[in-house]
Amino acid sequence: MNCYVWLFPLIFIFHDMEEIIGFIPWLRQNERKLKRYRRLIKTYDGVITEGFASAVFEELFLCIAISAISNLTDFYGVWLGGFIGCALHFVIHIVESIIIGKYIPALITSVICLPVSAFIIYRCILILNCSVYELLIFAVVGIVLLALNLRFAHWIMRKVSGYFQKSN
Repeated sequence: MNCYVWLFPLIFIFHDMEEIIGFIPWLRQNERKLKRYRRLIKTYDGVITEGFASAVFEELFLCIAISAISNLTDFYGVWLGGFIGCALHFVIHIVESIIIGKYIPALITSVICLPVSAFIIYRCILILNCSVYELLIFAVVGIVLLALNLRFAHWIMRKVSGYFQKSN
């Protein structure tokens, strides 16, 4: 499992680099076309790249912490659930791009990372000999943990964006 555990933060940051580099400028360029997606516009209103990057950094820290704790304790349930949540995140980006009808900064790495992640998840399920019941519990715990953390990451994103905007 040791060789698979550290692929979670690696895949996460590979994917999120595409988002860090391009999402905020893309969002500003496409604001008119995205008007009907009010929640998206509201979530990122006033957010700058530095704020977005700080949220990604916090999420990366969580991925590394989960991976390290799993490695140290030999308990991989939360890790597996988090990685499943990350893979679901890739699916969401692909669906978002289809719904919007154009490229979004996250699509290319989502298409690359999804099959790789699915293969790693499959291999780890076999190695850990997880039952369907255990897998379902791990997935729910991981997805809930990531969803709760996303709220915290968005709070950081807004705070850092506000700080940098005030200092300019």
